Amino acid sequence: MGVFQSYSDRYRKIWVTVMSVTAMFALFAGIVGVANSDLFTVRVVEVVGLGSAPPPVDDMPSEATNETVVPRTLTPLDANQILEIAKVPTGSTNLFSLKLSGIEQRLLSHPWIKGVTISKRFPQTVAISVVFREPIAILQNSVGALYYLDSDGTAFAPLNLKSNSDFPVLIRFPNEQILPALRFLQAWSLEGLDQKSPVASLEWDAEKGLEVMVTYPLALSPGRVLVDLGRAFESDPEAQLGRLQQVLNYLTSNGIRARQVFADLGKKIVVRIARSS
Repeated sequence: MGVFQSYSDRYRKIWVTVMSVTAMFALFAGIVGVANSDLFTVRVVEVVGLGSAPPPVDDMPSEATNETVVPRTLTPLDANQILEIAKVPTGSTNLFSLKLSGIEQRLLSHPWIKGVTISKRFPQTVAISVVFREPIAILQNSVGALYYLDSDGTAFAPLNLKSNSDFPVLIRFPNEQILPALRFLQAWSLEGLDQKSPVASLEWDAEKGLEVMVTYPLALSPGRVLVDLGRAFESDPEAQLGRLQQVLNYLTSNGIRARQVFADLGKKIVVRIARSS
């Protein structure tokens, strides 16, 4: 009786083991089958988070130049252009096996795309969200070529002359002076000077330091004046810009057309008046 019971227990254990292994194989085969079924084939690719409409068709980038028109109120790429860059395989690739790294690299290779988020939405959708670089100035390099400049100080794409942009232009700036120049522009904006007296250009002189071309309102036509800031703007920009704001307001209210403003003399500011004033 004991021998029979032992044989029965052993048979039961073998049977349970066989059934467990069979079930595991069946489960694995089921998972593989479902994962490779048409149910999870990529069919839809969405671009999400674009805040505004694309540029007009006439201003779309050309394949030859890879230029992009960038009005300040529009996104530099539309959804169709992003999909063309991403090249997500549809109709043939399973969502489980789809590698996102290659898609991300293709998108980040475009000069206007700063960041990418890609997600899988089961059963058949890939969602793409991009962060665009935002130009805040234009940089003229050593050979005279013009590039858009972002807040990180990165010159990332050639200027498209059809864009009619009004960004300030940085001229003859060594790399180590680009970020200080951008901080100056930020301080100029925080002081509220960019509303009435926008900066047209900034030029770096190795001996004199920073020179800024500024426009300010006058009755007949805007005044344009060259402001010598020297190197003092790095030490106390708020105080210097506050004094400069008073000078520009005085020139505007009195209808004075100035030729040059010397704001690199500490607390004293000297104004050279144009002869026609």
